Amino acid sequence: MTRLLHRLGRACAAHPLVVIAAWLVLAAIATTTAVFFGGGYSQGRSLPGTEVAAADDRLAAHFPSAGAESADVLLRGADHARVRVALPAARSRIERLPHVVPSSLSDVRWSADGRTAWLHVQYDVARFTVLSTSDLDRIERAARTSGLQTAVAGQLRTDVSTPGSGLGEKVGIAVAVLVLLIAFGSVIAALMPVATAALAIVTGLSLVKLLASVYSISDSAPALATMLGLGAGIDYALFIVTRHREGMRSGLEPADAAAAATSSAGSSVLWAGVTVVMAICGLVFAGIPLVTSLGFAAAIVVAITVVAALTLLPALLSLTDRHIDHLHIPLPHLRHERVHARPDPVSLGGGPLDPSLPVRAPTGWARWARAVERRPVLYVVGCTALLVVLAIPVSGMRLGMPDGSSAPAGSETRRAYTLMTDSFGAGANGPLVVVAELPAPAAAAAVAARVRAAASADRDVAAVGPGARSPDGTTEVVTIVPRSSPQSAQTAALVPRLREQVLPPVAQATGARLLLTGMPAGRYDVGQRVIDRLPWFVGAVLAVSFLLLMLVFRSVLVPLKAVLLNLLSIAAALGVVTAVFTWGWLRQLFGVAETVPLVDVVPMMMFAIVFGLSMDYEVFLLSRVREEWVIGRDSRGSVVRGLTSTARVISAAASIMVAVFLAFTLASDVIVKMVGLGLAVAVFLDATVIRLVLVPATMALLGDLNWWLPRWLDRLLPHVDVEAAVPVTPAELVPGPAPMTPTG
Repeated sequence: MTRLLHRLGRACAAHPLVVIAAWLVLAAIATTTAVFFGGGYSQGRSLPGTEVAAADDRLAAHFPSAGAESADVLLRGADHARVRVALPAARSRIERLPHVVPSSLSDVRWSADGRTAWLHVQYDVARFTVLSTSDLDRIERAARTSGLQTAVAGQLRTDVSTPGSGLGEKVGIAVAVLVLLIAFGSVIAALMPVATAALAIVTGLSLVKLLASVYSISDSAPALATMLGLGAGIDYALFIVTRHREGMRSGLEPADAAAAATSSAGSSVLWAGVTVVMAICGLVFAGIPLVTSLGFAAAIVVAITVVAALTLLPALLSLTDRHIDHLHIPLPHLRHERVHARPDPVSLGGGPLDPSLPVRAPTGWARWARAVERRPVLYVVGCTALLVVLAIPVSGMRLGMPDGSSAPAGSETRRAYTLMTDSFGAGANGPLVVVAELPAPAAAAAVAARVRAAASADRDVAAVGPGARSPDGTTEVVTIVPRSSPQSAQTAALVPRLREQVLPPVAQATGARLLLTGMPAGRYDVGQRVIDRLPWFVGAVLAVSFLLLMLVFRSVLVPLKAVLLNLLSIAAALGVVTAVFTWGWLRQLFGVAETVPLVDVVPMMMFAIVFGLSMDYEVFLLSRVREEWVIGRDSRGSVVRGLTSTARVISAAASIMVAVFLAFTLASDVIVKMVGLGLAVAVFLDATVIRLVLVPATMALLGDLNWWLPRWLDRLLPHVDVEAAVPVTPAELVPGPAPMTPTG
């Protein structure tokens, strides 16, 4: 593999202008094609094979307006008379709006105190098709009446309001550039990873939009793909630029150094990228179309970033020639690391260049590596205990979906939720709907009466509406309003109780088929699907990752340790997210107004994404450790040297990832905050506690057992080389003993 990558890197470095031009043309073609032929992103959240899906299908078949867009307009005044006087004018303005069905405003629902009027506005277009935020603005202006509190809630607000992530992306890129400047001390070197990742993301997102023309892609996919593309793309380029500068310091010509970096660090990037893509594509096991489309979109962008790091970056590095350290920033910790400086014997794995030259004192990372190597048991026990403590809140994890109460204070969503709750109760923000398939049209009244009586007797039901019959007389619909909010544990418990205890006796007595739908029911079904599929998904990802790492590192214990430690770090990250969002610890720090359950799909997505990204650091660290072990067969010394040579770049890479992910907590949407915080914490723990402490400590304890592989298994597995040492050719190096031939 390294030979193939070396040839690829050399070819790209030999023709830099051709490669750069090819990438620019590819990005332009992909973007232009996506504009004219790309599909639209889907806002649908249906889950095939569930009771909610069956109920929604029946509603769509028997109620013509079931799939149409709608909105709920609330008008609240000081007294009933004032609202009644203002109502006709507001209704007249709303009726004149595009696509509004005027007859839908004929019925007005009043609150118990008579101070709030509720207008249910029906449109003549399907959901997620024609209407946009401009239509939401129009109906808000039309409803606005002097002297009254007005708000627009319902499907229209949910359907056209998409979380923005622009601020998170800008802050993430800014912090990433700052970290790269500190790591490299050069503006040119710092901007190369950003430029490579940016071009790859533009190309990848264009391909995702093209895929959307033939496959349903969630509208959340671009934000997630951009988040991962920024983090992974900059990290991959950082690994290669670091090796390139090492080669330059050792005396290689720029083109040779670029080729060597592509064959060494590029090999780690390739295997890490493959692992990330496979882990994210494993989301197909979720059986949730929304999650699957997110996985495919993210995998496409990550794959393009890998290709860009292996082709575009060597061309850029060659083109800069020896100017990579121009626009240099004189930072104290980088005074020995400019490409014109003498080679660093520690990084090259050799002895002093000349006995007369002073030997530089061990770096801070070298001292840290020695400390971990001397007391591995202490570090293993301490760090494991820390991760276990952080994971404790997972035992109280509750899946669901945040409602309007978690929106930022002062936002229109929060105002609408509060006005609806104050006037009609918290459950009115997410009612449940019983869809009855009647045995005969004449049974409609009896079925509706029995459903109302049974549901009203439940302690968590606030009200039950009158029945509504389909035009063909075959379907009856009854609305149930819970006492609690859509995101509450009481409402989540009400859904299975209605399905399993309250409605079955009614169905048995009347012969009707009763299906429960509505927002809380849909969220419950998604949560159950996640719980049912999560073990299979986790098992598949762990098995594939274990086999891939065993193939790469020719070891049984190294991949086993990697998957176990990754599970521990992901559990700890989920524990932190649960403590912040569900328990409410430090939630004000992240701008969360109310405690909320974890979004149903967050655990599965976090596992796939974090498990894949953590392999970046695993492969990068262990490939260096194995390289040192193959050369000297010193198990403990190889761990120290491998950690010393990679710790700073891993720290810089993790800092970039954390900055990008943490920046998304600045978004207004609580779901974006949750994903951003979860990924930031997971990467931070993985790159510090796991990769810089637990991995070297456990490897120091295991010694030569780290690289044990049964002979029969060694014969079965194909041999691949992950990372070869950077060629060192300066004439001033003192010849040393020939390296030992790897035996696997």
